[in-house]
Amino acid sequence: MILAYIISSSKKEAEEIAIDLLEKKLVYSVNIIPEIPSMRWEKDEIISIQRTIVLAKTKALLYQLIEEEVKRVQTTGPAILFSMPITQLSQDLFDHIQENTLKL
Repeated sequence: MILAYIISSSKKEAEEIAIDLLEKKLVYSVNIIPEIPSMRWEKDEIISIQRTIVLAKTKALLYQLIEEEVKRVQTTGPAILFSMPITQLSQDLFDHIQENTLKL
């Protein structure tokens, strides 16, 4: 199991990504955290921007399909996402993820 961490430029775009991934059963559930202050290096200076984060619980085997789908749906710049392993989770959550995501 993994937590897919997807960075989006707006709440609207994050919701579009989340709905798309849910409808395709690539993820079990998502949390959207809007308007997160973010800082990064750009052209030799530090800039501040606002981002929205999509946190999606899913199976590790689906990551590549999720990345392809985010690249297809996201329209504002390159897709920025990564995954983190879920090393412990409740049996109920494990069962829900197994039952409600794409079978490979």
